[in-house]
Amino acid sequence: MHFDQNNQKILKKKKKEWEFLHHFNQLNYDLLDLSILEEFQWDSLSPDDLKTMTNRYTWQSNDMLLSLRSDWTDAIVRYRKKYKLQTDKIAYSGPVYPYNEERMQFGMEIFSQDVVRQQAAMKDLLAFIKQNLEQKLSVAVISHYSLLKKMLSKDELEDQDIRNLLRERNLDKLKDKLGGSHPVVLLMSQPVLDQLEYARAHFPDLKEPVEAIIDWTAQLEKENIPTVYSDLFSLPAQSYYKGIFLQFYTDHVVEPVITGGQYSSPSKAFGMAINLGENNY
Repeated sequence: MHFDQNNQKILKKKKKEWEFLHHFNQLNYDLLDLSILEEFQWDSLSPDDLKTMTNRYTWQSNDMLLSLRSDWTDAIVRYRKKYKLQTDKIAYSGPVYPYNEERMQFGMEIFSQDVVRQQAAMKDLLAFIKQNLEQKLSVAVISHYSLLKKMLSKDELEDQDIRNLLRERNLDKLKDKLGGSHPVVLLMSQPVLDQLEYARAHFPDLKEPVEAIIDWTAQLEKENIPTVYSDLFSLPAQSYYKGIFLQFYTDHVVEPVITGGQYSSPSKAFGMAINLGENNY
């Protein structure tokens, strides 16, 4: 059996991981390496934990629920809280196991509500993927997770049928469910490129998230990403995502290469991760 090709592939992967950690070490981020095994107590599981357990590899040992890490942000927030870490900038690399698969992630977290610092951290990550992974980002999608909370009542936001219709962008059925004069229906009825301006002009309550989207869009355009557009109807996968959420794509891919956004931990924070597969690693 000839291992030369396999050896070179493994060495290339390890080299990219070292380059990532070295890149962020030079930028004064603290590096964190956590076990892939997470422990949970049944009586302390949060609603988010319970929801994501169906997408984890889990098993029980005595009174403990054990799981393979499915998300780095969750793990870092728990670790930081448990050990009362004071660091405000963290970089990491390692596998995650969501949705019955294994993925390698390189990522960073900044525990600061200062948007300028958050945007600088985003640029640190984008610089690495352009320079070291030689990836050309072609599309950036920007959402803000407080928009729907301002347009939908609590009952509407928790209605699973409405959530499914939002994911499908099913305007006709949303109109039947919510009524033709509902803010979500009125906004979704506009051409996609006009929705942000329509929201700013017609819904004063949306001023803050709309201005945040405009500000982050301007920063993304400075990164020379060819297409930047907003998605105003995106739902967070987990409740701790509170603000701006970003997804970046390269040509000819349907899954985002980079994802991340603003969240509470419990203080405001921002994190992004590069999702690495065979074609971009």
